[in-house]
Amino acid sequence: MNMRQLQYFLAVATELNFTRASERVNIAQPALSAQIISLEDELGTALFTREKRKVLLTPAGDILVEHAQRVLNTASAAIAAVRASGRGARAHLIVGSIYTAIYCFLPNTLRLFNSLAPASDVSLQEMTISQQIAALKEGAIEVGLIRGHVYDHNIVTELLYRELLVVAVPAGSEYDVPGPVSLSDLATWPLIAVARGTATERGYGDRILDIFEDANLKPTIAKEAHDMHTSACLVAAGTGVAVVPAVMQLMQPLGVAYRPLNADTPGVSLSLAWHKDRVPPLLGAWREAARANAAELTARHPQYFLDPSRAVPVEQAA
Repeated sequence: MNMRQLQYFLAVATELNFTRASERVNIAQPALSAQIISLEDELGTALFTREKRKVLLTPAGDILVEHAQRVLNTASAAIAAVRASGRGARAHLIVGSIYTAIYCFLPNTLRLFNSLAPASDVSLQEMTISQQIAALKEGAIEVGLIRGHVYDHNIVTELLYRELLVVAVPAGSEYDVPGPVSLSDLATWPLIAVARGTATERGYGDRILDIFEDANLKPTIAKEAHDMHTSACLVAAGTGVAVVPAVMQLMQPLGVAYRPLNADTPGVSLSLAWHKDRVPPLLGAWREAARANAAELTARHPQYFLDPSRAVPVEQAA
């Protein structure tokens, strides 16, 4: 087993389609299939079930997804630290982040951070919340940008802000009409749901489905996505609708329109996270930059954020 095989495996695990996965890693499909077969032979078990029109992970494949991502994250962190030192950086910070924060929150945070710590270097990795929690525990990243509170006594979180939720609909579809969407109506629409987390690590998908459960409603789930940007892509393709953070409107993906959600919800949070026993030297500057950017962003786009009086300022480890 080598790093390249793990990259190929994760591409197929993400796409669940060998053609798209081969395009993702830029190799021919037969070569990709041969690499996966070689990996399965080495491990002595199938990682995927292959049907005529469907590719699915086996239980063994599910287990390897988590471990493969950890291995690649650790290797990336090591490479980034060495290269930063070679560029003359006196300090280096490894940051994990959810997809939406990379596009909507991190650019200005990085600018502010660079002014506070000019001799430092930052390595950035897009990761899901569960991947960040695992990476923080393993030391593969030093600080994360996540949603929600982490119920793990080893992880400390600090709330930056809470976003309102909106409904993403296919532009020009029957759902793309003016006005807010009631939760009862939304329950009858084809919903693209982000997959639930594990029993110990609740994710974004859990928080959205809890809204329906609390209102004694059962959503009509048309498709399940592994992450938010996949759900946005499926919305644009006309597959269904999705409940997303309001700040997604700053990204404006093609083919997606947004409507307010007429429901009293706690919204979704963006928080910093770090390991309580591994506090990086640059954490203070990073927190200061993130806090300043959060204040600027919420002041500039107040319509996207929940009233700060309804948010808890700081969340400590459970």
